[in-house]
Amino acid sequence: MIIHFCPLCGTPTIRRYDGGRERDACPSCGWVHYSEMAVGVGALVLRGERVLLVERGIPPVGRWTLPSGWIEQEETLETAVRRELKEETALDGRALGVICIRNIPKMARNELYVCLLCEVAPDVEPVPDGEESTQARFVHPSEFDSLDLSLFSRFVVERYLALRPQPWPLTADFPYREAYPDAAIFSPF
Repeated sequence: MIIHFCPLCGTPTIRRYDGGRERDACPSCGWVHYSEMAVGVGALVLRGERVLLVERGIPPVGRWTLPSGWIEQEETLETAVRRELKEETALDGRALGVICIRNIPKMARNELYVCLLCEVAPDVEPVPDGEESTQARFVHPSEFDSLDLSLFSRFVVERYLALRPQPWPLTADFPYREAYPDAAIFSPF
């Protein structure tokens, strides 16, 4: 069980078959816990062959990663990645497009992580915020072995540098813009 008490009425939950699987449910009011989704974003920012990395000040403390974090409810991917980049490095960035998507289904929630290729001004240096990031700098891949670099960040950087795929850009015009004015669609076409 993930949810032990109903959030609506406080009754202890039971396991019930619903929608093709066992779920936590309330025997009193009928509430059912469906899976949760968490969406994260990461920024791949390059200066030549060097990549922007941050040393985490939050768990796992000391690990180097791409600037990243969780998307807020009212944000698009582009807004979230710009916010995270600014929070962790003080750099203003522009998202060029999606380059990688990772999905990790877990018992408590399903995690989706979207990495975007971003650009920043070429003459501005990153400054860590001192909380989420304790260091921020552009790092050459030859330095990766000297850092406690996350395996996923290393994978993204090395694969991107080896293949240089075109990112899926933000598509500005789509026929449903009036119905979904805040929608952000990234597409290769």
